[in-house]
Amino acid sequence: MYTIRPILKMMLFSLPAAGGLLFCFHILLQTQALNAKERMRRCVKALPLVLIVSLLGGAGCMAYLQAGVPYSGNFKISYTYPKASKGLAPNGTALDVNEILSDEVLTAAIETGTFGTLTTDDIRNTLNIRNVKQRSSVSVDTLYVSTEYRVSYQASERTQSLDKNAILKAVADSYYDYFVSKYARKTDILEDDYADLSEMDYLDVNTYLYQRINAVIDYVDMCRSENSTFVSESTTESFDSIRDKARNFRDVALERYKAYVLKYGISRDSGQYISRLNYENRLENMDYMKNLAAYQVRLAAIERYEGDITRAVLVPTRDENGEFYQSRTKIGTDYFANEADKHLDYATTNQLHIETNNYYIECLLAAAGEASHRQKADEMIESLKNEILAISLQAKETVEDFDAQTTNGYISFAFAEDAADWRSDLKKTAMYVAASCGAWLAAVYTGTGQKRKEKIRRKKAAPHPQEG
Repeated sequence: MYTIRPILKMMLFSLPAAGGLLFCFHILLQTQALNAKERMRRCVKALPLVLIVSLLGGAGCMAYLQAGVPYSGNFKISYTYPKASKGLAPNGTALDVNEILSDEVLTAAIETGTFGTLTTDDIRNTLNIRNVKQRSSVSVDTLYVSTEYRVSYQASERTQSLDKNAILKAVADSYYDYFVSKYARKTDILEDDYADLSEMDYLDVNTYLYQRINAVIDYVDMCRSENSTFVSESTTESFDSIRDKARNFRDVALERYKAYVLKYGISRDSGQYISRLNYENRLENMDYMKNLAAYQVRLAAIERYEGDITRAVLVPTRDENGEFYQSRTKIGTDYFANEADKHLDYATTNQLHIETNNYYIECLLAAAGEASHRQKADEMIESLKNEILAISLQAKETVEDFDAQTTNGYISFAFAEDAADWRSDLKKTAMYVAASCGAWLAAVYTGTGQKRKEKIRRKKAAPHPQEG
């Protein structure tokens, strides 16, 4: 059926086309003018035949369109998150709907269905994307970014035997998975299982958990900046409450554990750990000396400038109203001063790390933790692990609930139903019948005169009035 459809289409098109060509022929070659009454009489006389032929053609048109339903379809794709109206993806990058035709999406679609030996090009050639609504005029004052598109499918010889709905659904599902994995908010940072804690030394456990809980706090703060009043229905938690729990875990539970480890000098291998701290101190001391030297070099560079120059440089400048004023601009010493402050901060941080490591070394040398102390520390680690897992899980579920309510799933798909196709085909059939009737009635209306040569011949053959 698919292979003969182009032939049927040409046959159906030929009916109104023939009427139109005949109309043009009559306009060009017929010159004798009949009165409108006579022309209308001929049209009325020919109307039943024209209607019968047009209706038969309409029946064929409807049958042709309905026979093509298995070979065509479409779905509407709507971006439902707020940034879509600005032409942006959820992560703030530019949105490109044409990614639905990318090799990655179409390859995933092929892998999810029974599409035989189809390639990505085979499917791509059957799909077309267009805006659902397009404004007639777009200007700087009336910016418009479409958030709805229609993806249309028209079967090819390679896909004619496949179910159109299966292809469209596979493409839509693959695109949704691709879009969410690439652009949606990632919660990987909240999904650590903390399985490696048992292999870490006791002070390393504190450092690791401190970094992880700070990451949770920063993540929740980022979400809070988007909506500070949100309360999850599934967890009954807000971003503020989760942040408070995380801070309490960091400032109380972790500090209590750290104090216990240092009090009893608990370590899995104190000698090895002390050697590592001494090595870190040597590295920190090298960085400290470099930053201190850089700080002093910049101070020396500043002292080489004249005092009047280092205070200010005024440059004549125009303001927004075009008025002149003296603008203070930065000079070399300003940059030297900023760099000097940074290197001094770095050196101070290096010194603090060295002092902290020295304090840890003193604690480990002062007391060697006994078996009971290590057992107590292990119990505290397990408790800390369970607590941070609970906080992370609450944060993850709250963020997911927040995204579900604010993004509406990021994308929604609306697949066209066959009933809608039937109504569309009925409209097309009515237009076809009207066009056919109009073309043939126009041909009948203009085709009642005589040819120019026949009119001239008859005038010459007629006797002159004086000859009689």
